[in-house]
Amino acid sequence: MEPRNVKQVIVMRKDLNMRKGKMIAQGAHASVDALLSLFSEREESGKTTYTLTYGEDSPLAEWLGGMYAKICVYVNSEEELMGIYERICRENPEIPVALIEDAGLTEFHGVPTKTCLGIGPWWSEEIDHFTGDLKLL
Repeated sequence: MEPRNVKQVIVMRKDLNMRKGKMIAQGAHASVDALLSLFSEREESGKTTYTLTYGEDSPLAEWLGGMYAKICVYVNSEEELMGIYERICRENPEIPVALIEDAGLTEFHGVPTKTCLGIGPWWSEEIDHFTGDLKLL
């Protein structure tokens, strides 16, 4: 069987005009949070154990055994960001997706603000169904 393409996509809100460092930090949060959503969590005796189980034919196996492909694209509003998030949750809930909301402590004047999404790692063609028309950041 030929390997399928796997990637992770970060969708950033361009309308917020975040500083570059802030944008990078938010994208990193999205990347890690989407990956962590694949772990199961168990608490016992005051300790938390995280477990990641996947098959050799899973998108995660392909991604971890490959080049960790990441693509950064953008939207121009919170409405666009939330539309993508809600469509993924509704139409293909298997795809790992993380919505990042900044607390607003360093930017956004103390207002919690939805900044970006982390999508995947997952099969590229399935992510493209939701993000394929977005422009690269």
